[in-house]
Amino acid sequence: MRKKTESRFSLSTRMMFGIWIFLILVNILSRFLTSAVDFYIAWIFPAISDFWSSISGLFSFSVGESMIVLGVALVIIGIISFILLMIFAKRSRGKIARGYGHFYGWILTWLFFILTFRFFILYQGTQMSQRLENMTFKNADVLDIYELLVDETNQAAKKVKRDETGHFIISYDENYMLEAKNCMRRLSQEFPQYKGVYPDAKPISHSYFFTQQRLLGIYFPFSMEANYNPVVYEVNLPDTICHEFTHLKGNIFEDEAGYLAFRACLTSDNPDFVYSGYINMMSWLDLNFGEDDAAWERYAEIESRLSPEVMIDMHSFVPEDYYQTHRHEEVLPTAIVSDVADTVMDASLKANGIPEGTASYHGLTALVLCYYIYGW
Repeated sequence: MRKKTESRFSLSTRMMFGIWIFLILVNILSRFLTSAVDFYIAWIFPAISDFWSSISGLFSFSVGESMIVLGVALVIIGIISFILLMIFAKRSRGKIARGYGHFYGWILTWLFFILTFRFFILYQGTQMSQRLENMTFKNADVLDIYELLVDETNQAAKKVKRDETGHFIISYDENYMLEAKNCMRRLSQEFPQYKGVYPDAKPISHSYFFTQQRLLGIYFPFSMEANYNPVVYEVNLPDTICHEFTHLKGNIFEDEAGYLAFRACLTSDNPDFVYSGYINMMSWLDLNFGEDDAAWERYAEIESRLSPEVMIDMHSFVPEDYYQTHRHEEVLPTAIVSDVADTVMDASLKANGIPEGTASYHGLTALVLCYYIYGW
């Protein structure tokens, strides 16, 4: 009787390969099945988010940030221990290599699975900006809207508190996290996708590294959390929290998140939220009048009407002395970290089917103009 030939790959390894093939197919098909992706984003993803964000919301710290730290530690420990075992356990090198490959292979499979369903395929849904393809804006109309926005922002600036130097200070008379959630619930009356559970957004602990990347907030797909940078200039916080909340409901595009956060903040009776929405919107507003010199002249004249307080708030990211007082936390120069972060984000967007890369962030301008001109 012949001995049965042992399978070259274990059942676990074959399962891993099968999952990778499935995930690759999902990523490919999602680029062609836009309606299916839209259904997933509108109805399935929010339910997944509500479940997992409720679990991560039980912890007071950022679970996602802790997972990143753990991941880095696993890589470092894995490399060092693998090298040592290869040196001192010569007779078991093959078995050790297979064990390590299997362990880290499953970790990579899990990462690919999470990124596929909570990040990659979200980019294949229908963008709000696709509704703008047949919409045109006359320079005169755009300038009228810009003039209105300048006036509204100046008026909103008069209703917030400031310190003795004229800088914005946030009022803690109310529960700001609760108000951010209420803003999203009011927004959901027009955009039903944003109904559901909103655990508290959490501050990032390793703020300096994130500040070097000029990050106001970050969405962690692995833990389904909304996180914000607690050291940024306070006027950014209300809008940033609403911005990150939109990501929890399946909106992955930065320009749309900025627009929806602006809309959410405007639903509030809290002056800080309204003003934060205007400041962040104005900071991203990017108007282009081509070779129309008269339009550029009027634009410059309108822009000159922005109050000194608004100008300070629009161009303040962190307190003035932040980088100097936290220089001891620097591992790599800020310029390098910022450039690398921009390059990686630009490449990520292009790989996910956004050919404009980070330039797509300026789609906020068109969305805001449509809101004021066409009423949506």
